[in-house]
Amino acid sequence: MSALYYAPKYKNNIINLLLENEMFRELLNPSAPVYEDLTVFDVLIGGSWIIDGVKYEEQGYVFDYIFVDDTTTDEKTFVLVEAFNGKVVNNMFIDFDLYIYICSNKKLVRLSSITTPSVEELTQSGYYATTIANRVDTLCDCVDRIINGNSNICGIGNVEPYPSNFVVPYVPNNKFYGKCLRYHITNYNDGGDACEN
Repeated sequence: MSALYYAPKYKNNIINLLLENEMFRELLNPSAPVYEDLTVFDVLIGGSWIIDGVKYEEQGYVFDYIFVDDTTTDEKTFVLVEAFNGKVVNNMFIDFDLYIYICSNKKLVRLSSITTPSVEELTQSGYYATTIANRVDTLCDCVDRIINGNSNICGIGNVEPYPSNFVVPYVPNNKFYGKCLRYHITNYNDGGDACEN
C-alpha cells in the first residue's frame, strides 16, 4: 500500500470520532433532517440522495477537505479536516500533520442563554462560559478534548498538538471567523489496526 493510502483513512477516523461526541454535534447546531429517511449524521456529512424519486442534496457541516466557498450564504458552522504526509519510515511508520479548521458564520459565533447550545449547557458540561461564549473557541476546546492525547483513535498512533502554532487564525472570507488546530500523528502500525472503517 502506498503511504498516501492512510491520509483519507486518518481523516475519516478523526471525523467519525468527532461526530460521536454529543457536544461537538450540538456546537455545530445542524438543521433538522428534511426527510425522515435521513439522520443528523447525514445532515452533518452532507451528500445527495434520491428520496421519493426526487434528488435531495445537503451541503453538510463537516468535510474531509478545506473549503468555505466565498459565495456561501448559509449561516453555518463548519469543521474541515485535512491530513498531510510528513515522513515515511520503512514504508510502515508514517508521520502526518493533521489540521482541523473550525469556522463559523460571524452571526453564529456568540453563544448566549438563548442559543444552541446555551451558556448554561456549556457551563454544566465543563466548558468556559460566562453570560456569553464564543462558538469557535468552545469548538476548539471540544475538539482538543476529543483528539489531544487520545490513544484510542482507531487506526491512528499518537496524536499530539504542535508545540508552536498549535492554534492559528483561519478566516476563509469576510463572513466567517475561525481557527485552525494543528496536530502531529506518529507511529501508524500497518499490522495493528483491528478496526476498519
